[in-house]
Amino acid sequence: MAHRISLMNHEKQVFDISSMVGSISWKSNIDQLGLQLDFDLAFNDTKYFPDNPVDLGNVIILENEDEIFRGVAITENRNGRGSIGYTAMDYAFYLNKSKMIYQFNKISVSQAIHTILKDLNIPIGAITEIPTVIQKICKGEVASDIIKGLLKQAKDELGRTYRMEMRQGKLFIEEQQQLQVKPTFKLASNLTHHDGQRAISNPSRKRSIEAMRNSIKIISGDENSTSVVADKKDDELIRKYGLLQEVQTPEKKDIAQARNIAANLLADLGKVFEQNSVEMPGDDSVRAGRLIEIEEPVTGMKGQYLVRSASHTVANGIHRMNLDLGVV
Repeated sequence: MAHRISLMNHEKQVFDISSMVGSISWKSNIDQLGLQLDFDLAFNDTKYFPDNPVDLGNVIILENEDEIFRGVAITENRNGRGSIGYTAMDYAFYLNKSKMIYQFNKISVSQAIHTILKDLNIPIGAITEIPTVIQKICKGEVASDIIKGLLKQAKDELGRTYRMEMRQGKLFIEEQQQLQVKPTFKLASNLTHHDGQRAISNPSRKRSIEAMRNSIKIISGDENSTSVVADKKDDELIRKYGLLQEVQTPEKKDIAQARNIAANLLADLGKVFEQNSVEMPGDDSVRAGRLIEIEEPVTGMKGQYLVRSASHTVANGIHRMNLDLGVV
């Protein structure tokens, strides 16, 4: 099935505009919440050419076998070259733009996130139970930054990485290990799927110990006295690469979790970091924050990798994607 784009206008009428659309691209990045969709709409002012049906604020939907994107047209670019460029963002756009005020008083992270989403009228798909208890005040912070801060606090305490995704207009928050995908592609619509790894091109791999930390110390105290409340290290990594130490001072309320924080920081930082990239046939299921298995003999990439960013393009019926990958 070919990719198709439809819109829902301000009167809630739905139109398939695929026949007017040229190239399509969408991208995601692990450091940003939400998907961005870009497309070109053929247009000129001759008498019999169809009117442009797209307006800012329209709901834009991209589908293939399943829905890939649902969001709002936020930018229009006219250049007099016979086409109009549009950019649409999924509903995480509102989390990225709205500043909020909260006082969370000993409630769980998942309860706090439910509160934020309800206040912004963001539909909820599913939010996994996150028991970390929080007590903090947020003054004029962007909603998405508040949620990221809550998830980081949970990760420091529990050692679990959580990811946010908008799917079919609803927000999902799940553990990263639940978001594993296996890219496939078809040479034609009437043929079977093939493993995407069979068609990897332009692989690149960079390995570095610059960000590695193989010794973690958690300290408490003030300017007059300091004490180490937790100490965690990896002797094998120190033997191989030398001592690379991180020292952190958590808030007083988090001192009770010092051992967990140290252990989880070591698990997160005690490794050789990688910056990798590949190109391959496009698969709609691949997006930033998800995990894929890669085995590529030229660079030596082998194992599970985190998709840090994903850029998809569809032009002349051909779907390609460029992926930036990091270690898990």
